[in-house]
Amino acid sequence: MSTVSDLISSQVFDPEVYGSGDPTTFGLPLDLYQHMRDHEPVVHIELDHPILIDSVWVVSRHEDISAIDRDPQTWASNIKHPLIWNYAPLDPQTKPGLIVQDGDEHKTKRAMVGRGFRPARVQQLEQTFRKYAKQVVDVALEKREINFVDDVAHLMPVQALGDILGVPEADRAQFFTWVDTFASPFDERVATAPEKVGQALMELWSYGLDQVRQRDAAPTDDVFNQIAEMHVGDDEVQGNVALFASGAAETTRAALCHGMHELMRNPEQMAWLRERQHDIPPTVAQEFVRIGNAIISLCRVATRDVELHGRTIREGEQVAMLFAAGNFDERALENPRAFDLARDPNPHLGFGRGVHACLGKHVAALEMKVLLEELFTRTKEIRPTGEIDYLKDNYSRGVYSLPVELIPA
Repeated sequence: MSTVSDLISSQVFDPEVYGSGDPTTFGLPLDLYQHMRDHEPVVHIELDHPILIDSVWVVSRHEDISAIDRDPQTWASNIKHPLIWNYAPLDPQTKPGLIVQDGDEHKTKRAMVGRGFRPARVQQLEQTFRKYAKQVVDVALEKREINFVDDVAHLMPVQALGDILGVPEADRAQFFTWVDTFASPFDERVATAPEKVGQALMELWSYGLDQVRQRDAAPTDDVFNQIAEMHVGDDEVQGNVALFASGAAETTRAALCHGMHELMRNPEQMAWLRERQHDIPPTVAQEFVRIGNAIISLCRVATRDVELHGRTIREGEQVAMLFAAGNFDERALENPRAFDLARDPNPHLGFGRGVHACLGKHVAALEMKVLLEELFTRTKEIRPTGEIDYLKDNYSRGVYSLPVELIPA
């Protein structure tokens, strides 16, 4: 007889569950998450898939996830790679990068590369971001009926992050195609064959290494240059390139798509936003990120035996922080299943917590604010012309298609 734990094992990381998610629950198995938080906040599950690790502990409550993310001494990032997959674009042993480093090494290197993501630096790019937003909206309005994913949400991060990272404009489409392919290995529409996933990753690594080497000869003012200034080996360069390329791009695109979908489902929230369209409050981007859950989970490794909710996690075992469940925990957020653009405070986990919190969160927030202001001031209505189509994945919460019609102002 199957148990609830068996149900959790079979569903919580099943790509099909997310690919065919219920749009009325943000595409997420919220009832399953609630059961886990209420009855099995720490559960050990087996994963039966050639791409996935064999087993993992899953933590689903907001408080526990926050505590784990803030305690790298107990829950290490530098022992195994951070995904439930059995491979990753970066790994502590073979392709190290900031997200799989801890202690003084992580602190020093994060401070160096983080200069390109500081709020003051990001604000300097606001006018450039507005130029990109205008270009994106110009083309979208000309088409009127669009796939919001490809025609709006994808294009803004490509340009904005291209500037931050230092990817030449001519290379940006290919650069982010590589990212999409290795970041969504379960969806055959993106990763058309298993060998394509590995090929995309190899080509991204090679390209990133070449760009960083160019900075050694001719320094620039971008993140590729700051990686070059770290003076690390080729493997670490490639790990960091994969980290920055995939993390910020996926977060922003997914948040924009899920947020737009919810706006069209919630007319009162759409009206609230239109009343503020000339200066969109920062709470909007934060709620987009919370309900979007661009990253479903990340893993840590126990450095000692730990008792948590009556379960013993042994030293060396992996623990998945289920961010997507924590962001709907009523213990931490009021009425978490409501889409509320004015939510304040909004202690979501979408950007992570502690020393490994997302470096690109200010970039993502500014991109969303600028793009939404341009889009809403130049339209009088945005309405759906079809159903949302989610990516089939168990790591990233992407949207494959979101058909909409833009009615010009």
